[in-house]
Amino acid sequence: MAQVEALQKMSETRAKYLKQANARMKDIRGMESDIRRRMTNAPVSVQNELDNWFVNLESYMSQAGVEIEMVEHSTEDEWAKMRQRVDSALGEAERELEMGYEILERPGSAKTRR
Repeated sequence: MAQVEALQKMSETRAKYLKQANARMKDIRGMESDIRRRMTNAPVSVQNELDNWFVNLESYMSQAGVEIEMVEHSTEDEWAKMRQRVDSALGEAERELEMGYEILERPGSAKTRR
């Protein structure tokens, strides 16, 4: 009986973690939409720079999505070990978004950060 309770508690913990990870991913998608909306009013040079930048962002977002999915489908023993990969992928996407906003605010400045 204690073993079943332990598994249920772990499942609740994983569900809470996944809810938080999916909320971060939703925020990332919202910021991506904001940048795409704002770039329509930007100069052509900024739009071109952002088009190139979106390739990196989409890669990080895809990686984060895959990592979240892996946690969703992992065993109770595996998921805790995978948390760092999810957090890392989400963090990379969030840092990339900061660069996108920087491109919008100060065209050309993101090139010097790389």
